[in-house]
Amino acid sequence: MKKNSIILNSILFGSLLLNLVNLKFFEQTLIRIEYLLFFYLIGFLTYFLSKKKLSKISNWNNFNKAIFCIIVVGANLTALCLGLNLLLASQKTKIESFSIVRKTNISGGKYNRSKRTPAIIFETKFNDTKRLTFTIDYKKQIEKSSMIELELSEGLFGFEIIRSTKLR
Repeated sequence: MKKNSIILNSILFGSLLLNLVNLKFFEQTLIRIEYLLFFYLIGFLTYFLSKKKLSKISNWNNFNKAIFCIIVVGANLTALCLGLNLLLASQKTKIESFSIVRKTNISGGKYNRSKRTPAIIFETKFNDTKRLTFTIDYKKQIEKSSMIELELSEGLFGFEIIRSTKLR
């Protein structure tokens, strides 16, 4: 039982780290968040299918087993979808402009709250919003800008990849 617990905890920890990679993939992709939530819902449904098997190999309670399935399945399906979409994207690009809805700053970590990262929020084609962060060097340029110009290419699954940005 102890060996199984170590394996399951390692899988969970690896999936949590994979979510950090997924965050980078998500920042580069124009995709509705609902698609990604669907992958985590599949993880929840997987819990019901694997409940008995998980009971045999672990002594976790049902809540922990459900969280395990949601995170592991959701993170892996998201990485697979976003990763393949990004890696196998078309090299052909197009330029599109979007209006900036809001300009903001993201505060730093726990002991660096005063360190701020400039960001903009723009409205995408599907009436959703997307946040892009910039280095502090762009702060003055962001203040003057009302549009963002994106160089986009189509990903494997049709979700557009942001190749480069230009403030207007």
